[in-house]
Amino acid sequence: MLTAIFGQRALQQLSADDYAAWAGEMLVQGYDSRSLRILAGLDKFASTFEAENYFARSLAELNLTPPDSDTAIRAYACEIARQIIEDKITAQDGVRALFQICIATDYAADFIIWLELDDALDSLISGNYPFTYESATLENFNEIAKREAANFIAAVNP
Repeated sequence: MLTAIFGQRALQQLSADDYAAWAGEMLVQGYDSRSLRILAGLDKFASTFEAENYFARSLAELNLTPPDSDTAIRAYACEIARQIIEDKITAQDGVRALFQICIATDYAADFIIWLELDDALDSLISGNYPFTYESATLENFNEIAKREAANFIAAVNP
């Protein structure tokens, strides 16, 4: 959870609620600081800018150094891949999320599989042949997505 938030932040995908949820989880894990407690207590009407400010303060108070953007994005992508494998999110939702990361990384080579799977999924849903991932069917899509998620984690985070 700690690393995933840095990836979401690098991709500019965080709301004030996301920051507050992260802070709450950090408190549960035993981290504590004044700004972390304030961040965890922000209500749903708080601005993202206010949450970002308390997030930065929390990092400083806890002596946490954010990873570089590339590392953070890859760690976040691995977290999504793990969620696919563990059935915490559907294969379709996970593939869509990882496809969005592929776009955000300007189609980095490690992420191209998610472009191919997303395209195959679109083809399958519309009743067409999946030219980008020819062995995919709606029946085996979950299995394929889990296998590719495991391969992705092994390649990106050896």
